[in-house]
Amino acid sequence: MATKEAFLTTVREALAKGGQTPAILVPEVDVIQNATDLRKGLAQRKDALLSQLQKNAVLQEWNVVTVGSEAEARDAVVAIAKGLDADLVVRTSHPMIERLGLDEALAASSIESVLLTSRSGNLAPDRLQDIAARADIGITGVDYVIAETASATLVSRKGMTRMSSLLPPVHIAVAHIDQVVENLGDLLTLREAELAEEDAPNWYMNLVSGPSKTADIEQTIVIGVHGPGEVHLVIITG
Repeated sequence: MATKEAFLTTVREALAKGGQTPAILVPEVDVIQNATDLRKGLAQRKDALLSQLQKNAVLQEWNVVTVGSEAEARDAVVAIAKGLDADLVVRTSHPMIERLGLDEALAASSIESVLLTSRSGNLAPDRLQDIAARADIGITGVDYVIAETASATLVSRKGMTRMSSLLPPVHIAVAHIDQVVENLGDLLTLREAELAEEDAPNWYMNLVSGPSKTADIEQTIVIGVHGPGEVHLVIITG
């Protein structure tokens, strides 16, 4: 493994050769193994992490629902939509949401569900934005949930748009207990391992920590000015 002095020596030698690009030595770190070890540790602390998440989610004004299965998660999402008298919801193509079969369940309750994706061939970007702005609810899956800050993490992926979580006045996020990490450091460790195996690494992530808030107006906290004013987190424990 390269030491600090070896690193500096490499830089000095490169500069002495007339400013050629230095062959910087990067310490070898087994990011894959680090992530594997971390996942094992998180799996052993599921109950404690869920308890920590639920406590902090209340402080961040999340409405948290825990369910035992994907079928129960689907029913919980539909119940929230019906309770809000929603007519139109938009959703992402995240694998978690795709597995729930929400479109049919919502349709059975006379609620229209529209998939928002940047790869949609029949809807222009401005049309997608208009639909998202008119929607009563935006439904997304998440990639990770940080227990320490009660933050739902959405990783940017090709074809997926953030409008579902940003434009509607209500956001429903669906996650599995296996996606819960303790802190931001855990999240970065897992993402680093994922990026090491991706052809086109992308560090961009969107973190949602409760409803949108601002204090720009006379230093008074106002909810929902720049995004959803109501957020729900449905966690599948089974």
